[in-house]
Amino acid sequence: MTGIVIFPAGRDDAFEDYKRFVRDGHPIDDIISYFAEDELELLRTTSEDDRVHVWGTSVDGAWRNVERNDIALVYHDGGFVARGQVLHLRHDPDLAEYLWKDNVDHGRWNDESPWEYMTFLTDVEEVDVDIEEFNALVGYDETYRPQGFTRVADKRLDQLAGEESVETAIANLTDTGERVHPVDGGDDGPTPAFVDQLQETSTDGDAHEEFEQLVAKAFSRLGYTANWIEGGGDTDVEIRSPEHVVVEVKARSNGQVNSLEVTNIDKHRRQRGADHAIVVAPGFAPKVIENAETTDLTTIAIDELVELLDRRDQYAVAPEETMDLLTRTGAFQDDRLDILDESIQARLDAGETLLAVIQALERADGPVETAEDVRWIVVGMEDSNEIPTTEEIRSALQLLAHPSVGVVTQDEGGYRVTTDYENGVQLVRSLRNIVQSPVAADDS
Repeated sequence: MTGIVIFPAGRDDAFEDYKRFVRDGHPIDDIISYFAEDELELLRTTSEDDRVHVWGTSVDGAWRNVERNDIALVYHDGGFVARGQVLHLRHDPDLAEYLWKDNVDHGRWNDESPWEYMTFLTDVEEVDVDIEEFNALVGYDETYRPQGFTRVADKRLDQLAGEESVETAIANLTDTGERVHPVDGGDDGPTPAFVDQLQETSTDGDAHEEFEQLVAKAFSRLGYTANWIEGGGDTDVEIRSPEHVVVEVKARSNGQVNSLEVTNIDKHRRQRGADHAIVVAPGFAPKVIENAETTDLTTIAIDELVELLDRRDQYAVAPEETMDLLTRTGAFQDDRLDILDESIQARLDAGETLLAVIQALERADGPVETAEDVRWIVVGMEDSNEIPTTEEIRSALQLLAHPSVGVVTQDEGGYRVTTDYENGVQLVRSLRNIVQSPVAADDS
């Protein structure tokens, strides 16, 4: 859950520190010696003006509870004067001393209690919010006033009445920032109406928000935890699981994206702390496809996204499996669908082997001693197609005999089946919903 952290700048000297280090920021070039290369890249990529926006505290207990992407609010004189988003956390006594002892002449630096626990922010904006409004939102007493560096308890954020998310609640309160809307994709699969909407809005420049929401819903239908992010200054869709991914959604009236703003996409990915970025569009120009692998992101056209939805609907493909393909750098094209189809076929074959074993044991007069004996029964069955190997039969028996499944038992006499074939079909379907009864398949 996104949290809320409060920086108290009640005193005049603290307020001056806020203006200098949070609102205006400090030049990155002045402090590069304190950072590793990857940290510098993060700060530079996400900065609009080559400056860091930072606050320090000596309260390490509360600070250690702060997380990336938490919302920071600066309190002064009865209200909140700024908000930002947590970008980076760093414990560094030397940098703190340089910033607030060597660079500031207010006499508040205390060597015994240095402001060494630092929070770096992005997207800092000035706001004007009365403390009473905030107190009502999170359930604090109306007389509450921040006395120190604070992170609002998660239990209070769980009780934000009528709000979809913490981000939306703070955006409504401050009239700044993005609104985050959790998306429920539903269980009705890629219906023709849904697919038509996806395709139509992808080429309608006036329906970009609807297109973003539909893309978020599409990823939710793939089994992902997805949010639609309303607002032009951030990414469009954020996937939180099975991996953390940002999604940029591009509608184009001509049906294709001719160039990518890679730097901006990478900025959004870093701001969110995501591991990968995906770009969704109606289509992509050949040069974009050719260069996709060098941009460290994935491009996927709407038609390919629909193909993924179709396979998820038909074969209950696990979210982790499609995510693995979507987080491979480069253009998502037919070759990746072929990889998925091969995996699906392998599972279908495995499911058919399970059903063949159940049917073979059902036909036997008594227990069957070995996996090889089971295989010979399968060979003799009229409705069998490709004959599984003995090792495939043995693996199927092990699965079916597992206590969590319990369809097959093994004793001194050999293997016995505990259910009939039709129940076996239902069982195998429940294991992954990827196997059809041969009879049902013929009827269709």
